[in-house]
Amino acid sequence: MALMEDPIKRYWLKQSTYNTAVGIYAALPFLMVPALFFVNAPYGRFAGKLGVDWSLPGKWSWAFMEVISPIMFGTSLLFTRPTGTPFQIMLSAAWIIHYINRSIIYPLRATSMAPIHILAFLASIAFNVLNGYTNGVWIGRHSNATDAQFWIGMAIWLSGFVSNIHHDNILFQLRKIKKDDGNKRYFIPHGGLFEYISCPNYFSETMECLHSSQLVSKSMAYTSMV
Repeated sequence: MALMEDPIKRYWLKQSTYNTAVGIYAALPFLMVPALFFVNAPYGRFAGKLGVDWSLPGKWSWAFMEVISPIMFGTSLLFTRPTGTPFQIMLSAAWIIHYINRSIIYPLRATSMAPIHILAFLASIAFNVLNGYTNGVWIGRHSNATDAQFWIGMAIWLSGFVSNIHHDNILFQLRKIKKDDGNKRYFIPHGGLFEYISCPNYFSETMECLHSSQLVSKSMAYTSMV
C-alpha cells in the first residue's frame, strides 16, 4: 500500500501537477460563460433538455458529485501536512463546513431536487476534482496572518453561509406547494434578498467564496473558484 501511495503522493504534490490543474481551473470561466449564451445548462428546469434525456435522480447524483470536492480537499491537506496555523485551521474549517452543507446536508434537507443530466453530473465531478485539489494544496502550503483583513473575510463568509441557508429554506417551502392536480409547479419566491435579486442562494455562495478570495488574494485557485 505504501509503495502505491508514494508515486500518487509525489504526483499529487508536484508543482507542475498543481500548475496544470490551476491553469485548467482558471480557463473554465472563459470557456463556459460564452457557451451558456447559446445553450441552457441541463440543470433545474432545463434538466433533460440537452439532446438525449440522460438524467440521473437529483438527490443522490448531487450528493455524489459535490462530495468529491471535500474528499479531494482533505486528501490534499493530508498529503501537504500543513503546520496547523490558525489561518490554515479556520480557512479549512470554513471550506469543509460549506461543502459538508452543500454535499450532504443540503440534499437531505431538500424536499425534492430536479433530475441532473449526465453531462452536468460529469462536468461537476471534473470541476470538483480541480476545486478540492487546488484549494487544499494551496492552504496546506501557505499561511497568512490572522489580522483585521482575515476577520473581515471570516465575517463575510459567515454572512454568506447564513444567508445561503436562509434562502434555501425559502425555496424548500415553495417546493412543497403543488397544483390542484398534484403536479409540482414553479413559483416566484419572495422574502429576503429575493426582493432584489433572482438567485440570492447563489449570491450567498459567492459571498462565501469572496471571503476566501479576499483572504488569499495571491491564490489563483481561490480566485478561479469565485
